[in-house]
Amino acid sequence: MKQTQPAVVFDIGGVLTTSEGGVPELSDLIGVERERFAVPYWKHRPDYDRGTRPAEYWGLVAADLGMEFSEEDLARVDEFDAQRWSRLAPGRLELITALQDAGVSTALLSNAPASMAQVVKGSDWSAGFDERVFSCDLGLIKPDAKIYQAVEEALQRPGPELVFFDDRPPNVEAARQRGWQAYRFTTQQACQEALRDLGFEV
Repeated sequence: MKQTQPAVVFDIGGVLTTSEGGVPELSDLIGVERERFAVPYWKHRPDYDRGTRPAEYWGLVAADLGMEFSEEDLARVDEFDAQRWSRLAPGRLELITALQDAGVSTALLSNAPASMAQVVKGSDWSAGFDERVFSCDLGLIKPDAKIYQAVEEALQRPGPELVFFDDRPPNVEAARQRGWQAYRFTTQQACQEALRDLGFEV
């Protein structure tokens, strides 16, 4: 009996895009030291990824910084943030295109706010994915087991038929708990080597 080829699932931030997103540029944009800006940016991010409205998230970030964003500033910062997180790192387009051109089923699984999800869904590079699962649409974030279950149901695949790359160890471990072949993403070269070891041509 022919063995079913696994589907490949990618996280976005830290895997297909850079791990720090737009933090360096955003801190420069609003005139705050990067280390100081990063604290509230990440502190409130889990709820933002679950679906908190942009105005609430950026309002909390601004308050922690002792600042206040106008509606215009908020819209500008949020748009920049969403665009930056959605910009592929060098070589990633070639990687996902190679898989998709070979007929491999691919999916996205990302902790992402609605603003970022909207940009990704509208991008050319994401059009070839069979499924795109975003935390904001489910009110769940990795490493909650239910978000992995949502991917399994969307792809109609059991865990052992899913290969997953994520940059955060807790997310990788949660996927493994469901039987996924999960890898911590470090470099594109390591990712490609893992895929080749599994029989993918990339």
